[in-house]
Amino acid sequence: MSSQIRPLDLPLPSLRFEVPEAAQILRMSRAQLYHRIQEGSLRPQKDGARTYITRTELERYVESCECRGSDPAGGDDALPVAAARRSSR
Repeated sequence: MSSQIRPLDLPLPSLRFEVPEAAQILRMSRAQLYHRIQEGSLRPQKDGARTYITRTELERYVESCECRGSDPAGGDDALPVAAARRSSR
């Protein structure tokens, strides 16, 4: 008897996440995540009326934040320019 594993026997990792799940993964609010989508930092995937963020897109976004040296959630310790803009309001 062979012990081959069929592909359906393995759990499939999530390939895309709904907005609340993606926001939780990135440790930001849903509003912040939608803002990132509007500014083009995150590219959503639409399926009918539903909006998803793919695992690949989450990884790309986090990598882009690391390159800029900012907090992916856009916290107060993000970029000095962003903090200065916030304090001038």
